[in-house]
Amino acid sequence: MIQTLRKQVDGITYFWYLYRDGRTIQIYQGVTEQWKLDQDFSDEKEEQYTTRRQAKRRMEELVAEKKAEGYRQDDIYGMQPGREEREKFRRWTSRLAYLLVALGLFQFVTPFSVLPIVVFGTGISLMLLAFFSKDHLPIWLRTICFIGYFFMHVIHQQESYISYLFPILSIGMGTLLWFHLRKTRQKEKMEQ
Repeated sequence: MIQTLRKQVDGITYFWYLYRDGRTIQIYQGVTEQWKLDQDFSDEKEEQYTTRRQAKRRMEELVAEKKAEGYRQDDIYGMQPGREEREKFRRWTSRLAYLLVALGLFQFVTPFSVLPIVVFGTGISLMLLAFFSKDHLPIWLRTICFIGYFFMHVIHQQESYISYLFPILSIGMGTLLWFHLRKTRQKEKMEQ
């Protein structure tokens, strides 16, 4: 992951490049018009951490510190437009997938049934996912989400007739969404 921060002071552009590769953060600092300054302002530093989470947290802290100093974040390489939107979508979709699997397993394992309003609510969330995920999910998965909504709507209307359709459908939809998200996540990691 690369973060680029810039600040202009008196016609001189100061920059910071932060690059995180796993547990390592590399920091490059300098100015674009080096000849305007009398001193050497460039600096290079590398930091090692024991876990990826620590490195990610430190990188977020560094970006926040530099933004507080007046630097603004740039995307000079045109890297990954809408990355934050994709991450937000992935986070909400993975939560929905875990919820679907948990509800399906709950109904399989326990003698209790899930309330019809919960079934209808998960069906509505699948329908919304099918309609608003145009840029994030392939058409076949969006179609399956819509069909899942339709069957959940039928279950909501006539729960006494179809008792094991919801757990099977819920676990199946949740695992499909989870595997797709995992596959796209691995594909993005391979491209970086």
